[in-house]
Amino acid sequence: MNKVLTGVVALALFAAGCSGGGSGDRIAFTSDRNGDYEIFVMNADGTDVRQLTNNYGTNDWCPSWSPDGGRIAFGSGRDGGSKIFVMNADGTNVHRLTNSDYRDSEPSWSPDGGRIVFTSHRDDGDQIFAMNADGTDVRQLTDDDAGGFKMPSWSPDGKRIVFWTARPHWNGYRDIGVMNADGTDVRQLTDDDDIGGSQMPSWSPDGKRIVFTSNRDYRGWEIYLMNADGTEAHQLTDDTDFEFHPSWSPDGDRIVFESTRDGDSEIFVMNADGSVNNTYSTGQQGSCPSFGG
Repeated sequence: MNKVLTGVVALALFAAGCSGGGSGDRIAFTSDRNGDYEIFVMNADGTDVRQLTNNYGTNDWCPSWSPDGGRIAFGSGRDGGSKIFVMNADGTNVHRLTNSDYRDSEPSWSPDGGRIVFTSHRDDGDQIFAMNADGTDVRQLTDDDAGGFKMPSWSPDGKRIVFWTARPHWNGYRDIGVMNADGTDVRQLTDDDDIGGSQMPSWSPDGKRIVFTSNRDYRGWEIYLMNADGTEAHQLTDDTDFEFHPSWSPDGDRIVFESTRDGDSEIFVMNADGSVNNTYSTGQQGSCPSFGG
């Protein structure tokens, strides 16, 4: 798969919130190495790869670890359309959480593991919803039919949710925003004026920083880091290729992401400060990685 096609697939099929969790050193990710897109897990160095889902003819994508590392939420087309499912971290006890007739995707756990926030197309474009971890008490948090809201990620204190949107009254391009966990007090964090903008945000475990993807310098999608209030944004990667879906390690020291820098889409890990000499490929083809376990 070439770089451009890989990037398009990653955006179109896996534009999902991939959030970290757990206290271990495992990475969950999506890969189509066996034909369909399935969920895999591995050690942070790329060893001990294990396939968790195996559904011929359908796709599972963008896993999200529960805070205790015991469960993984993910999007799946196995029952038609796109629904949110959850399973044990070893791939057992798979069950569906959402039952709408529309596209549900991009799950992210609350810090206490009691709620899951996700994106749904069930009401006038992509909106953000939240539900209990067992699929009950579904509540709509956003209501804006222009621009949509995507890839929500909970703050470590559970009080706020970061996301990306293309709201016309911001600037019409992709920008990062934040709101209270009940959907109130929506604020814009980035102000990108190019056709690509910024997307795929992920909150750091200490709540002080947000990592995200942006092509604001017109040199390909790169990984950026900013303060949680949107200030002091700076670039971490500089590879002129597609670099997507950053996710923090539970200790906040590392960031896992997908990159096409070696030709195919692979999972890379770097220090949270972007240190070049400490960035490495796991050697595993895949996308939408999530630290946890």
